[in-house]
Amino acid sequence: MIFSQSIRWRIQLWHTLLLAIIVTVLLYAFHRSQREITYEILDRELTGPVTGLLPRFDSGGGGPGPPERGPRRRPGGPREFDELSDDFPPGRPGGRPGPGGPPEERLDIEAINERVAELVERNIYVVAWGRPEDDVIYQSENVPDTLPDRPTQSEPGFTTRTRDGFREVIHQSPNGRVIISGTSLQPYEQKLATLQFRLIGIGGGLIALGFLVGSLLISRSLKPIKTISDTAHGISNGDLSRRIKIPETESELGQLSTVLNDTFEKLETSFEHQVRFTADASHEMRTPIAVILAKAQFALSRERTPEKYQDALQTCMDSAQHMRSLIDALLELAKVDSGEFNLHREDRDLANLTHEVVELIRPLADERKVTLVTHIDATPLSFDPQRMRQALLNLLSNAVKYNREEGEIHLTLTRNEQGATLSIQDTGPGIAKENIPHLFERFYRVDRARTCGKEGGTGLGLAITHAIIQAHGGTIEVESTLDIGTTFRINLPA
Repeated sequence: MIFSQSIRWRIQLWHTLLLAIIVTVLLYAFHRSQREITYEILDRELTGPVTGLLPRFDSGGGGPGPPERGPRRRPGGPREFDELSDDFPPGRPGGRPGPGGPPEERLDIEAINERVAELVERNIYVVAWGRPEDDVIYQSENVPDTLPDRPTQSEPGFTTRTRDGFREVIHQSPNGRVIISGTSLQPYEQKLATLQFRLIGIGGGLIALGFLVGSLLISRSLKPIKTISDTAHGISNGDLSRRIKIPETESELGQLSTVLNDTFEKLETSFEHQVRFTADASHEMRTPIAVILAKAQFALSRERTPEKYQDALQTCMDSAQHMRSLIDALLELAKVDSGEFNLHREDRDLANLTHEVVELIRPLADERKVTLVTHIDATPLSFDPQRMRQALLNLLSNAVKYNREEGEIHLTLTRNEQGATLSIQDTGPGIAKENIPHLFERFYRVDRARTCGKEGGTGLGLAITHAIIQAHGGTIEVESTLDIGTTFRINLPA
């Protein structure tokens, strides 16, 4: 799979890029901070020597006149030499002020040399200038070849600078003297360069580790997607029983898997219903067609009496009537499936329609010696009279057809705050609990419980009734007890 088309690799690349940016910024900031800290410590190390040398350069010896030179004898003592010896050239370690220097600027060279010797061991050099009109009055022996120029600074105080690979601290004294202490940056830069390479290695390791950990986490996070894809692929190949198995049902993908499993469950159920519906419809159509063909062949095989012909034609007509009822029911259900099951509502009293349906069913009930007991209240509603009549006829005809001889049917219509409730209770053999959930499925029959030795209908009446009640926004419920009877209860909204 091309990386640019893979969600996994897109997430992986963005994760790695973001991690690389974060690690680079953090390590760069750390290296920069270490550089600043190193320079800050180095500046303190260079400032301390200058502070210690200031009294040596600012204090003068002798009087206002030039110092005495050459040997001299102290009374009663050995000959001593002057503090400043002519053997020290001016401007070098152990030297003295150059020509033209003020006579009061006599330096304590021995103390300075002793102090500077410690600094030289630490690779720190010192350069000093006198007053603005003077040249260099002191420089240590480790001063670099590129002698620093006298800085131009007007205000007393300390400043720092970096010059040609050297770090220097400059002190401007109030009397005009300038002292510089400095050292080479090469060892410090080498340490910083070593630190830089180490940080690059650490950063690369962190990015590689983050890449591996991210790859594992992303693979684990996207594993349910592969499971979903494999399951959907299996279902598309015809295995409708497959389901998505994800342990983390509370996650986003887990919730999606639950929804998809419900969808697959409905898809499998729908497919099974479709297969069974096709088989049942074919069976229902095949029976009357077979009867018609058999009777036609019987009538045409040889000469028959008029009574035989009449009987054959009557059988063919009955079978054709059954086929027409079946086709009409199938067309009604096809409208339900296609969303074309439209209602033509009218504001009418459901009680009047219920009385009409009861009177239509009463001859069938009288034939089976079934007593109709009604309690009907005035119930004005908005409904489709034709569709509602069809639903009530289906329920009442079933109550009569599947009732006992000399049984009873109790029909009650009451009005309440939610709308209306209509119940039809018979005294038939009842329905087993395991069959009740399937009563409104197409072509479903409870043969042993409901036929009572008579041929049943098409098995579509209750399915159509259920569709009509749902289209009105109502519900239909079934309660049944074996050997006692069954109650169908319809709730219609106001």
